[in-house]
Amino acid sequence: MPERHTPRQPPQRLNRAALRLEVATPEVVADSCRSLGRVLAESRRSVRVTQDRLAVLVGWSRSSIANVEVGRQTAPRAFWMACDVALGREGALLAAWGRTDALARRLREQEKEAQIRQLLTAPSPGFVCRALYRLLAESGWSP
Repeated sequence: MPERHTPRQPPQRLNRAALRLEVATPEVVADSCRSLGRVLAESRRSVRVTQDRLAVLVGWSRSSIANVEVGRQTAPRAFWMACDVALGREGALLAAWGRTDALARRLREQEKEAQIRQLLTAPSPGFVCRALYRLLAESGWSP
């Protein structure tokens, strides 16, 4: 008896709302940055590395290390990867940075959504189209 062929189902679309993080506020992002900085400082101290030495190991200035540790300055992914290697953290710092970065990205996304909503509720004909198109393009939309 021949096998019955069932048509393939199209892949289900991801529920974007389910994937969204909680509402991010500037305060939540700032707290996350400070917490991430504390993790860096604790990791550095636990292996008895000074800020000066870490700066040399990762190719950043000592003042930048100090600012990142208190949450006053942000650093890119490459910085956290270098710190993970220099301090032997095996990806823990990078993972913590990923959570903070996701919050910061969510905050930027929320701010753009608010701008779009504002433009759509109080339209001024020519400006709305250009501004809306720019915001949509920044969010990854393409015609």
